[in-house]
Amino acid sequence: MIKGYNSIVKKASKGLENIAAVVLFFTAMLIIVNVISRRLFNFPVPGTLDLVLFFTTVVITLSIAYCAVGDGHISISVFMEKLPKPVQKVIDVVIGTVSALFLFFVTYNMVLYANSLRLSGEVSSTIRWPHYPFALVLAIGFGMLALVVFGKVLSLFTKEGEQ
Repeated sequence: MIKGYNSIVKKASKGLENIAAVVLFFTAMLIIVNVISRRLFNFPVPGTLDLVLFFTTVVITLSIAYCAVGDGHISISVFMEKLPKPVQKVIDVVIGTVSALFLFFVTYNMVLYANSLRLSGEVSSTIRWPHYPFALVLAIGFGMLALVVFGKVLSLFTKEGEQ
């Protein structure tokens, strides 16, 4: 059951990472077009700064969960390796549980923040795009990261989590 949960979360986080890759590609193309149009025609693409800021947020947020699936985040293991396996497992469970709870809290608050942005009607300065959809993307990214961390904690209670 835990293996199935982790498989679903891994596929979902990979899907989000694929979306992030497409957004990154379009961001790079936008920057290239902006530079060329500025140099050749002395006419930059309007709103490039707003778009790059929004899209960078999307890229980072949607790819962070898949990074966690592959244990790509920085960890300090020098101290942990010197501890007995049962102590390592307890520490991993405590840290993972606290991390997952924190990430669920962040997700919930990002949804509330997105709603407040929607109600206030806040938009970007140049292209007048609303901010709230991007705050919702942040909530999705943090929520997926929370699910990944939760799955790693659950895996510690099975042979699958033993390494």
